[in-house]
Amino acid sequence: MINQIREVEIRNLWGRYNYKWTLNPDVNILAGLNGSGKTTLINIIDAVLCADTKRLKGYGIEGMINGEGFSFTFNKEKPIEGWFKISFANISTFDNPLYDRKLYKRGDSQLDIELDALIYQRQPGTFSFTDYRLKATSSPEMASEINERIQKFFDILNKLFVGTGKLVSISQETNKLMVDSDSDLIELNRLSSGEKQLLIILFKVFLMEEIPSILLMDEPENSLHIDWQQQLIDVIRKLNPNCQIILSTHSPSIFGEGWGEKLFFLEDLQQG
Repeated sequence: MINQIREVEIRNLWGRYNYKWTLNPDVNILAGLNGSGKTTLINIIDAVLCADTKRLKGYGIEGMINGEGFSFTFNKEKPIEGWFKISFANISTFDNPLYDRKLYKRGDSQLDIELDALIYQRQPGTFSFTDYRLKATSSPEMASEINERIQKFFDILNKLFVGTGKLVSISQETNKLMVDSDSDLIELNRLSSGEKQLLIILFKVFLMEEIPSILLMDEPENSLHIDWQQQLIDVIRKLNPNCQIILSTHSPSIFGEGWGEKLFFLEDLQQG
């Protein structure tokens, strides 16, 4: 499976730390205290997969990322060697400021903007839920499979939302996603930050279309209800069983039972 990382080696982080991490093919949970460097490790992997040499040079590190059928090496003097495009997504914490508010509607948050783009945006180089639905029209031979996947997705989604008394569906009148909350139809921007964050995670995984992919997540438990935290990995695996999950957290116990063997502590990855 080519879209899968086997090993990460990073040397000279902050001028003194060396790490070597042998990953599982399915789920990897990186735990550590706040400020210990776990987010930095996730960001370095992201920079390599994005081929963001400027960001890598800023870390002043060297190392390699090995996978099934690929090996990327990098250092502060040279760009990434051996790089080619790999299917992956990165979901970070959602406290990023809006630097250019004039581009957005008054009251929009970073969550609103990202969710709107995932569902509706139709621009070159992007792929949204709207684009996925339109494939049923442009490729009639795939319509049945596409509609079945969409129905399965909403079944999973609404099973998570059942405790909140909400139901997410596509409005027949507007063709937009709406939420039925106690018989009152509301738009997605009226949901809580935790609800929006959950939708962003699940839509991103759904749009992978079950292809082998790498999913990076930095503290995805932020703002999520404890029940959702405990179900998150299982739900992601249902939506894309071919996805390699690499996430960081400072609360490893939140992810429910059965994932203890997938847990790594940052200090245990440190090399002499």
